[in-house]
Amino acid sequence: MQHVLLVDDEEAILYVFQKYLERAGFTVSTAATAMEAITVFEAGDIDALVTDQRMPGMQGDALVRRLRAARPSLPAIIVTAYAAECGPQLGDVPVLNKPVPPADLVSAVQRALAMAGA
Repeated sequence: MQHVLLVDDEEAILYVFQKYLERAGFTVSTAATAMEAITVFEAGDIDALVTDQRMPGMQGDALVRRLRAARPSLPAIIVTAYAAECGPQLGDVPVLNKPVPPADLVSAVQRALAMAGA
């Protein structure tokens, strides 16, 4: 099973997105902060990242850059209500607007993994 790291500072969002992805057959680890996500990433085999953009401490686009410094091919998706805050420097990272339908989230993860050859 492919392992997705899901990061959002809203517990309800983490819960709902985790259920969407698990029902689609993914193993899911969650983190409520970017720093927690870095710890989870360093401890295990993560195949893809799904992160919120606006979080305390570190924004989602900065988290993507940080994790890709360690693994440049990491598939990543940003899910946010603030899409305009996501910089163009992450042009290969899809940005989904909240609220996102379950099928759209699952499809985006599947596409990102397929494009990365994972």
